[in-house]
Amino acid sequence: MQRVSLKTEYALRALMELAARRTEGHIPARQIAKSQGIPFRFLEHQLTTLHKAGIIESHRGANGGCALARDPEQISIADVIELFEGPLASMHCLVEHDENCGQSHQCGLQELWMRVDSAVQDVLRATTLADITTRHRELQPLLWPSITRRAVPDA
Repeated sequence: MQRVSLKTEYALRALMELAARRTEGHIPARQIAKSQGIPFRFLEHQLTTLHKAGIIESHRGANGGCALARDPEQISIADVIELFEGPLASMHCLVEHDENCGQSHQCGLQELWMRVDSAVQDVLRATTLADITTRHRELQPLLWPSITRRAVPDA
């Protein structure tokens, strides 16, 4: 199975932080790094890539920082992984326009990996930043208490 790099993990963790703190406006990169335990210098590279891709917006200055450029429901996990890792394919012969394999389309192994890749891609495309942020809050309610409070109707 393809392993996701640390740069992708850090980008996803930073995006979860921004999604969870959406109502706070722009969050300084140093706060994101500290909250998520990510080395600041390393995080800067991921934030630059996310900014160039239009996933986040960033502003410099006293009130600067980062914020999501789109609704977390509109950001698929597949989009983020592909941004940092490239096409989601477990074998080179499954990458679109890669015709290096002489057995292409006549290979039982290729057929197996096509099914595996399809299942993985379906999950990653169907899962949004909002989905993983919500699940993270459920798993760590003590770390994000202000975010996990649910409105309770008056009795």
